[in-house]
Amino acid sequence: MSSLSKMPDVVLTAIIHYLDFRSIMFLRKVCRDFRTFIDEVVPSSSIIGLGLTVNQERIELALEDSLAEFRKVTYSKPDQELAFWKDLEMILKHQKSHLEYFTVDLEPPENHRTLDKSTLEKLHSEFLDKLQNLLTSRKAPLKAASLNLVVGDQNEIMTILPNIDSEKLEEILLFPATGPHMRVFKLDRVVETVQWKNAKELGTANFMVEEPLEKFTHFERCRICVDTISLKLLRQLKETFFNHPTLESFELHHEPHYKCRELKHLFEQLFEGSYPDEVYQDRWYSRIPGNSEEVLSIRSSYFDWITFSRCKFSEIQRSII
Repeated sequence: MSSLSKMPDVVLTAIIHYLDFRSIMFLRKVCRDFRTFIDEVVPSSSIIGLGLTVNQERIELALEDSLAEFRKVTYSKPDQELAFWKDLEMILKHQKSHLEYFTVDLEPPENHRTLDKSTLEKLHSEFLDKLQNLLTSRKAPLKAASLNLVVGDQNEIMTILPNIDSEKLEEILLFPATGPHMRVFKLDRVVETVQWKNAKELGTANFMVEEPLEKFTHFERCRICVDTISLKLLRQLKETFFNHPTLESFELHHEPHYKCRELKHLFEQLFEGSYPDEVYQDRWYSRIPGNSEEVLSIRSSYFDWITFSRCKFSEIQRSII
């Protein structure tokens, strides 16, 4: 009986086809012949989810495969950093199919509130430079349906986002690495990327945006935070729903500057009427021109968020006041 290493390439290829990525990496370490063969063939991995979490003490690599098995490997810094980059390089080299999600979480130090901006910007610069080099060195952009970034600023976003396949990316999730306190997050360069323009869903939290509303209304589902709510902003969003049938929902979080009656007064000026809701007290609505089946429905806490969405007119018809 011939040994596995002496089998024809077509047989080895067939065997590798049934192995998960972890098994392929184990096989690669068996002998030089296997390593050479695997490096030449570059079989696709079975990984569907990839997560990277980095702080001053460690780097965590989280993997989920097609069998829904989840593995997490922790690399201490600086002793095991080289091993991490070798492992990540191998993973990205074999990642040919699209990921369901790709997450990068840049954790700040506990004393980040006492550090100046320039110090915070340098904390993860080396990690991001190496990650960017790995992503740009691929023959094709990394395919991921969802990109989840916990970062410090726009520059950090731009080291990753432009290197994701714009045709596969559907969802972008952005969160500030420095915690839940609200601040402005500049996105003027991010909103001009093809990845941003092609994505279908945007989720943000704990930071405010200042870019024009039209930079967000191409999404089918969107959640952003703004500082102030105005009649002009609400009217613009209402008209956008009327003119863009693909827009399903738009959630506006805002600073709690307003009293309940102030927002109610804006809604009374802008929408056709209201109807009772067991959870949100009142919901407001407007008929959509040329659409007899759907209406624009608005619900609000009256304190810190407003959500625009479409619903069937038949669902609210009996409740309309």
